[in-house]
Amino acid sequence: YMHDKYSYERIEMALQDTDILRTMATGIAGFSVAVDSLSAIKFAKVRTVRDENGIVEDYEIEGDYPKYGNNDDRVDDIAIHLLKAFMKKVKRTKTYRDSKHTTSILTITSNVVYGKKTGNTPDGRRAGAPFAPGA
Repeated sequence: YMHDKYSYERIEMALQDTDILRTMATGIAGFSVAVDSLSAIKFAKVRTVRDENGIVEDYEIEGDYPKYGNNDDRVDDIAIHLLKAFMKKVKRTKTYRDSKHTTSILTITSNVVYGKKTGNTPDGRRAGAPFAPGA
């Protein structure tokens, strides 16, 4: 907004084509954890462990399941579905100057920070463990 308000980039923009592609970026941390968790629920037997208040605090996994990043269509299909559903929701939001929605599934250090604040997950990841770097 401030770039438009104060014309910081007016010289550079004068050199651009008249059809400017504006983008609005979103980011996803923990994508592989979410995909692996859904895969575990679908292909293995995952049982929730609850505390005395009924809050889920852990998961017990019986059996194996395909993991994201191993070129297995079963889990890749889950990833595709999850990302398409995410982008469908994101695209419902209005953007500044009608910019195009984009997303990034790359994390640099946020995977560590977010992992520290996330409990156990259905894929077997322990509370406080970092999310996988990248996707």
